[in-house]
Amino acid sequence: MDLRLAIFKPMLKLAMERSGHGKVLGFEITKIGRGEVEMLFPYKEEVVGNPVTGVVHGGVIVSLLDTCCGCAAITMLKGPMVTPTMDLRLDYMHPAAPHQAIYVSAKVYRDTSNVIFCRGSAWQDDPENPIAHCVATFMKVETPSVSFSNVVRRRFNRLLRGDKAYEREADK
Repeated sequence: MDLRLAIFKPMLKLAMERSGHGKVLGFEITKIGRGEVEMLFPYKEEVVGNPVTGVVHGGVIVSLLDTCCGCAAITMLKGPMVTPTMDLRLDYMHPAAPHQAIYVSAKVYRDTSNVIFCRGSAWQDDPENPIAHCVATFMKVETPSVSFSNVVRRRFNRLLRGDKAYEREADK
């Protein structure tokens, strides 16, 4: 077992589910492995794009795929780096059915010295009948001033203080 990944898994899950847009959207990371991540997005009325049909807004699908692929890319890093999205190409196959959860998976298919390449898919009942699929590239950007322990400590302190303290800190 990869010790680094074993330690990293709960921290990635905590960071992606309990802060930022992951918290707002309410998604859940269900699987983390080296170069692969799976997520679950429970249906939420707040993100409906068409109130007549109840279909989830397409922007949510893009965000889910970008986030899932980005998380998969992060699992490949070996040092203090970030992985901003360089390119994301998405094909919508059909609208998501209303009132149903959406499942998302991403897998790294190539890891170079500067770029990580991923494929992702979003579906509901059948992974062979995707709502959308994508290919994405992520740039490796070294961040020596951002240590892993400092990031974890800041995130943990924000969680302990609650959202109000985090909002005050963000306003500074």
